[in-house]
Amino acid sequence: MRIKWRIPLAMLAAVGLAGCAASRSTLDVPMPQPQPTTARALVKIIEVRDLRRFEAFPANPSTPSLEDPAQIRTPAVTAGAIGRKRSDTGKGMDAIYLPAGKTVEQIVRAAVTKALLEQGYAVVDERSPQFAQASAVQLDIEQFWTWFMPAFMQPPQAQVQFRAMLILKSEALTGRKEVVIGASAVINDRIITDTEWRKVIGAGVDDLVRNTKAVIKPAP
Repeated sequence: MRIKWRIPLAMLAAVGLAGCAASRSTLDVPMPQPQPTTARALVKIIEVRDLRRFEAFPANPSTPSLEDPAQIRTPAVTAGAIGRKRSDTGKGMDAIYLPAGKTVEQIVRAAVTKALLEQGYAVVDERSPQFAQASAVQLDIEQFWTWFMPAFMQPPQAQVQFRAMLILKSEALTGRKEVVIGASAVINDRIITDTEWRKVIGAGVDDLVRNTKAVIKPAP
């Protein structure tokens, strides 16, 4: 006897949507835009290092990881990785990347630049004749990551979280050899789409700007 299977169209559509939701995403996170201010002192960002530690199969979703473990030691790949999707059961799926040519270092540099400008500093580069006189700033990125928590792990709604940790080195600007700056953001919703991922990263970067500004002394 031949058995005919009838699958409702709604079920097929759901399967198709699930496949789309799990596909690799590219998110263009807007760069922080500073408010116009009058500069009273000069600074230079001499180095920004991405020191995030990627793992092949992390126990915690807040640890950076990629869908291809072989690429976790490839800076050209990890430099643009900003998050990791997970299934409804919590299984790691595809990573989320910035557009080609854009990196986490660039976003962090822009965030710190905004904080500096709003504290009354002008950020100059090596082309400026005043570069040698400017106070130096070094930045180490220890964390910059976004991850998904399915509803069964975070009831009653699913959740997407962002967390960043930055080490800022400039005794002239902070009064200490180095300062640890954290930032975070959380969005809860029944369905997490690229819109929620983009919003939570944007909110986290805004938090990074605020917290960086809080540790920098106003320009004299």
